[in-house]
Amino acid sequence: MIQPEMHFFRHQMLRSIRNFFEQRGYLEVTTPVLVRCPGIDPHIDAISAGKNFYLATSPELHMKRLLGCGLEKIYQVTHAFRSDEAGKYHNCEFSILEWYETGINYQTLMEMTESLIQTVDGEMGNCLDRAPLFSTPFPRITIDDAFWQHARWRPSREWDEDRFFLDLIEIVEPALEDIPAFFLCDFPAPLASLARLKPDAQNLCERFELYLKGVEIANGFSELTCAREQRERFERDCARRIAMNKEAYPLDQHFLSVLEKGLLPDCAGIALGVDRLLMVLTEAEDISRVMAFPMAQV
Repeated sequence: MIQPEMHFFRHQMLRSIRNFFEQRGYLEVTTPVLVRCPGIDPHIDAISAGKNFYLATSPELHMKRLLGCGLEKIYQVTHAFRSDEAGKYHNCEFSILEWYETGINYQTLMEMTESLIQTVDGEMGNCLDRAPLFSTPFPRITIDDAFWQHARWRPSREWDEDRFFLDLIEIVEPALEDIPAFFLCDFPAPLASLARLKPDAQNLCERFELYLKGVEIANGFSELTCAREQRERFERDCARRIAMNKEAYPLDQHFLSVLEKGLLPDCAGIALGVDRLLMVLTEAEDISRVMAFPMAQV
């Protein structure tokens, strides 16, 4: 079992997060954990929860459906589930913070994420009787610049998925781990997922990831609102899952309908790992040290 004070630290961190959004006029929402479509990412596998249902891997599609109903600034802290995820930074069940705002892009979202981390870090520093760990602004490092400097190739110009992830893990991330906090941004278009492509550079997308003390903490982007392009991406990723001998999940037709009716406005959103953030802020060395019941204790 974790140390009793860790429950107090988690409580303090969540209170700081909720105060941050409350002060900015955000509405806290709730979306289902039991879903029919758990997402189509070829590299993320869901946990089955009975015939035709799964445990949600992310609240993303349901939250964007709420934006399509007219909500403008929403957030939630919930649980998400991914099959076979275990390790120093992974647990099959984990806590996730997601927020979305209409009328902003990924650049503004990076500024807001920076402000959130600065606020939570400062308040947790008071709680833990230590100085803040991070100072702003966080460097913005493009994927192409990071790879060119450390691996001598530019992924957006000569895309190779296997080489990308191998070099990211073995070369680029270790080379950057001494930077306390930074954003990796402008990912190659093949990794757009649900992100919008850059209007002036279609080989790049408006996506970023936040790293704190060498740990990937959050993934955000300007959201794709084009129904045709999103459906093509879903179908392509579904075909990839089949080619990889994985289960082909159903498409979220409700979400696609929102896009087809033009109900999703321009917006940006982000997913942040709550447990990993608590790890970094308390300097815990393993995710199991910040969870009341990691998988081994369930």
